[in-house]
Amino acid sequence: MANNQPSMREYYEEVRATLSKKTKSHLETFNDGVIAIYITIMALELPYPSANVSMSMFIRSILLFFISFFVIADFWYDIHQTFLTFTDADHGIVVTDFILLAFLALIPVTTKWIMYSISEQSVIFYGCLYLVISLLELFLFYVAHRKRFGEYMELFHRLFLIRMRFILLINIVLIILATHFPKQAMVFYLLLPIFSFFFPTVKFGKRRIKKRMQNKR
Repeated sequence: MANNQPSMREYYEEVRATLSKKTKSHLETFNDGVIAIYITIMALELPYPSANVSMSMFIRSILLFFISFFVIADFWYDIHQTFLTFTDADHGIVVTDFILLAFLALIPVTTKWIMYSISEQSVIFYGCLYLVISLLELFLFYVAHRKRFGEYMELFHRLFLIRMRFILLINIVLIILATHFPKQAMVFYLLLPIFSFFFPTVKFGKRRIKKRMQNKR
């Protein structure tokens, strides 16, 4: 029995490694499918011109749809980029990813609310939701790499905290702005995902972490 233990342990480790790689692949596919459903729901929620919906409201709804589309597309892109940097998904990654998708599912609901009423409450809720999703997306990156930086872990933690403070600062300022000027705050929230989606190379945070790690080597 004692002679079989090492081979059984090796077999177990091999199976676990294989399952982790398959989990990562299935998780990526699941993310793509779920996010596609979110975008479809937003499109189906668009009102069409009628006795109760004016043409201006219809056009505004389309514009908000495109903005929300880019919000979700930008988060999908970031999640996709994170998944490209590791080979296997452990339980922490799976849990964090599912929580992130759950909050991302609220984007269509918030979009519908703003379609009908750009108010202090709707913009603040949107801002808080955007903040939570941004932090969860950053935390997903952290969970995926928490065991992979070895001697550079201290630097990784420091840059992670810098990125987190940056996200908190930007979003808290916009949420405070929304309490007094909801329409103006909404304009900034509309510009954030568009700028981030079309100019990903200037995004502050994760790419800076990767660059600093390369310089350290």
